[in-house]
Amino acid sequence: MTLRSVIVAGSATLAAFAAGCGSDSTSPDPLSKVPDFIYVSNASGGTLLYSWHQGTSTPLIGSVAGDQEPQTAGGKVVFTSYRVSSANPEIYIANVDGSDSVRLTTDSHTDKQPSLSPDAGTVVFTSTRSGTSRIWTMGADGSNPTALNTGSATDVPESAARFSPGGDRILFSSPRTNTTQIWIVPAAGGTATQVTHDVNGAFFGSWSPDGNSIYYVDGTDRTKIHNVDVASGTVTDYVTGGTDVGDPACTNQVCLVVSGATGVSRDIYAYIGAGDTAPLPILTTTSAEYEPAIINR
Repeated sequence: MTLRSVIVAGSATLAAFAAGCGSDSTSPDPLSKVPDFIYVSNASGGTLLYSWHQGTSTPLIGSVAGDQEPQTAGGKVVFTSYRVSSANPEIYIANVDGSDSVRLTTDSHTDKQPSLSPDAGTVVFTSTRSGTSRIWTMGADGSNPTALNTGSATDVPESAARFSPGGDRILFSSPRTNTTQIWIVPAAGGTATQVTHDVNGAFFGSWSPDGNSIYYVDGTDRTKIHNVDVASGTVTDYVTGGTDVGDPACTNQVCLVVSGATGVSRDIYAYIGAGDTAPLPILTTTSAEYEPAIINR
């Protein structure tokens, strides 16, 4: 297939960014700090998975219309797909280049939002198998699907689970305190701990690389990515300057963020370090590009 070159590789754009970058303005090539990642795009008509590497995007091997919600670990990628039914999403796993994809779920209920453990041996996902959106786990071969005990009644909806970098904890979203907040539960299940306490709710939770904090967006101020320290509960504004931001995916140096995250036209930007107020445009085409997942091999 034809490679799709990223729009922002021009030297004028990079020079302008370097002059305005809040945290790394002396970098001669901020684009070089952006890690490889997989993302979703509707450039081909339906939603497909693409990989981004050093400014060039390539369709993932075997990806077809209806694929979305990628997450990677251990050289694998899990994703949700509507390729079989537009009304019933299922979960698939493949090598990180998209090859050798395998369908993991075959249930008549909704299965989506998968996340891999760091060793790529376990998948945590959202399912309505019990009648309400809840957190489930299964083996990376689809074996032993099990509802995760999070300490709340089974009629309380939960979603958007992510394994921690150490694999010992899982974050997820739940409105059990009347507003949607981010919670953490041991990977084996148990009593969950509330991490965020935003009046207007907290969304798009993702782990920091060291597992000590969580990035998220609150329900009203969608110009910032917040960071909450798990141990102390201290909240800081990690980066600012976006518009309707979401889907944060971060390394120690870079946060990939989607602009227009709740809209139709979505773009991917990179904030280079804490305090950055001038994000670098990575994918800003006429297509919608979103849900970046940093490749963890």
